[in-house]
Amino acid sequence: MKPIILIDKPFPPAHQAWLADHATIFLASTAKQAELNTVQGLFWYGHDLISSSLLNSTPNLLAVSNFGAGYEHIDVPECINRRLQVGHTPDCLSECVADYAFAMLLASARDVVEGVKRCEHPSFTQFNANDLGKQVSGATIGIVGMGSIGSQVARRANFGFGMTVLYHNRNQKSPEAEASCGNATFSPSLQDLLSKSDFVVLTAPVTPETTNLMSAAQFAAMKPDSILINIGRGLLVDTPALVAALHKFPSMRCVLDVTEPEPLPRDHILVKPQGTPLEGRVIITPHAGSATSETRLDMLKMAFDNLLAGINGKRMVSE
Repeated sequence: MKPIILIDKPFPPAHQAWLADHATIFLASTAKQAELNTVQGLFWYGHDLISSSLLNSTPNLLAVSNFGAGYEHIDVPECINRRLQVGHTPDCLSECVADYAFAMLLASARDVVEGVKRCEHPSFTQFNANDLGKQVSGATIGIVGMGSIGSQVARRANFGFGMTVLYHNRNQKSPEAEASCGNATFSPSLQDLLSKSDFVVLTAPVTPETTNLMSAAQFAAMKPDSILINIGRGLLVDTPALVAALHKFPSMRCVLDVTEPEPLPRDHILVKPQGTPLEGRVIITPHAGSATSETRLDMLKMAFDNLLAGINGKRMVSE
């Protein structure tokens, strides 16, 4: 029999059809209590909260599977208390997210978004030879969080662009792992990494230790013309401190695929920098790092394998 699952939001049509072939599906926003009573697994596509009240509403729940990397929106201690396995999909999205990180790094460094706007403007008649970007090839990149995604970013940086790779991580990688990541150099001090990096890429998970990891002191340590790229989680960055740093350092830029809160208020200066000193220096994208059809299908299948394992009392593939 097909497992009975609860989803927080619909998937893209082709992926939803695949899931419907493999499971009986209820949608959290419309499910009746009688349906919730039959649910065996939570299959979470977005980042809606999995709270104790939701767990209480699904009394026959056997497993929780998150479509994505991380658990910060899940009440994991309560799941553990209920002896529920919790799975996620950290590895199959790493190359896709690393591709996106570099797309955004290049877009900011070479002023792609503002260049498109200039070309589209009615007053545009010729290019300005003094509109200059920031060199990527041969520059120094600092990666904060050298897990699967960070390692893929490092490989692209060194092997693709000849960049010097520094990384800050809870633990130093083995010499073999560092070599495979473009001879990456471990930086025990985050401040030291920030002071040497032309580009800083955040890929760390959110923990009590990494919440607001990038705050006023860290921004002060960065090169004044550096670019911050956050493809990890919004909570890694102290948003008011970032805004203050962008005001203080007029050549500093940022690219945020994630924010805190998410989304930011529509009148926030990072969303609407036009007419302020931040104009042309901020790119915000819609949490799109893993958003390709191929990767999302891989994530769907991994998350579903996790769910089936948990429902059947087996160890999840990725927990």
